[in-house]
Amino acid sequence: MRRARCGAAAVEAAICLPLLLLFMLGVWEVGRIAHVQQILANAAHDGARIASQGTLNGVPVTVGGVQQAVRDYMTAAGLPAAAVSGAQITFVNNSANTWTDPTDAQPLDKFQLSVKIPSGAAFDSLRWILLPSVTGADQISATTHWVSLNDSEVTVDTQLPY
Repeated sequence: MRRARCGAAAVEAAICLPLLLLFMLGVWEVGRIAHVQQILANAAHDGARIASQGTLNGVPVTVGGVQQAVRDYMTAAGLPAAAVSGAQITFVNNSANTWTDPTDAQPLDKFQLSVKIPSGAAFDSLRWILLPSVTGADQISATTHWVSLNDSEVTVDTQLPY
């Protein structure tokens, strides 16, 4: 009786192991993409928080400064240099007031900050496995909406009423 089952475990392993390995690689890659998505969302939030202040340590905040702060966050979070340098960081004023740098924003002016890692070398540097079709994703992005927290200008009349 035992002779009829000789080698059955090896055949079952040969059939199941590639499927199990493919499943594990897929879970690993999806987990990596979710991790990178969270890093991008946090980087966008951090950049928007800096932009909302208008000044940082007495220095006016510019769009370039916000973009550099987002890149610094991505680097500190451990993203590859190709992904950080290839990231497209866009800052959009969504308010009725016209300004280009966050330092010129009025209190509660709305703006949007988007971080996108496009397809190509930047996105490919994020992947841990070489199978291109596990997730089907070829780019990743995060967007945050924020409001300016700049202080209002207050004028004080120095003349006494009497």
